[in-house]
Amino acid sequence: MYYVLDRFGAMNPCRWIGRFPHVGGVSWDLGTRNGTTVPEPLEFELKPLDPDASDEGPEMPEYFKGRVPLFRDDLVHALQQAGVDNLELYRAVIVDPDNGQRYTEYKAVNIVGSISAADMARSNATVNPGGPVLDVNFDGFSVDERKARGALMFRLAENTGAILVHESVVDRLLEKGFDKLEFLDPGEVAL
Repeated sequence: MYYVLDRFGAMNPCRWIGRFPHVGGVSWDLGTRNGTTVPEPLEFELKPLDPDASDEGPEMPEYFKGRVPLFRDDLVHALQQAGVDNLELYRAVIVDPDNGQRYTEYKAVNIVGSISAADMARSNATVNPGGPVLDVNFDGFSVDERKARGALMFRLAENTGAILVHESVVDRLLEKGFDKLEFLDPGEVAL
């Protein structure tokens, strides 16, 4: 069984990234190795804290989703202990514009590996021109586990915005106390 990695929002208000760095020639969401030197540390900036926003709070999460995924160091370590070995990691600094604090316990993460693992016949999909690669819109999808070949963590080739995680990794993360991550059933995910 595979799950889609997400993070709790309104149920667990926390900070969000407001400004991502641009690194020319680097793709963070295609599942391919970066073929260029990435300047480190990469600097990110939090959105100013809005106390009226239901999904915002002062807590720094384990995982920032966005154009460049950010994983806290303890999450990276737990993933590696669970056998995930396809992460390109880059030092990151997250700056809080509200008080100038700098957080250095995060890594910018490139997940290497894109697998065409959607069972299109059992998925609710809209295939855009060009075929079922990269740009499929899903209103729930099914994972063909034979195509996934037991990979522990990868991007779904049909829609690379989805990060899939094997249930064995999910179990290890939950055992380690990562209870603010969300692992969604692909059949209930809209992408």
